[in-house]
Amino acid sequence: MRNLRFKKEDFQFIKEKYPDLYLKFKNPHEDNDVVNIPMRNDTEYEYYYDIVGDYIADSLDEAGELSEDGLRLESAWDYADWTGN
Repeated sequence: MRNLRFKKEDFQFIKEKYPDLYLKFKNPHEDNDVVNIPMRNDTEYEYYYDIVGDYIADSLDEAGELSEDGLRLESAWDYADWTGN
């Protein structure tokens, strides 16, 4: 099972803007400006997929569109969940 991989600055953004979400990430470790979140199995991955999706969905502005923070969180997740090398 591959790790989730966040850019260091995106993980810092999550820590500052979404502290409750940040605390849900278990055993993060940094390597070359990338923060890795180890995945032990598909169930653990699905947990993160669902929880991040909920935070993105809750990041709407008054017009019902994703806020700037919501867009950045979505972008950070897209990078973290990318399967390429």
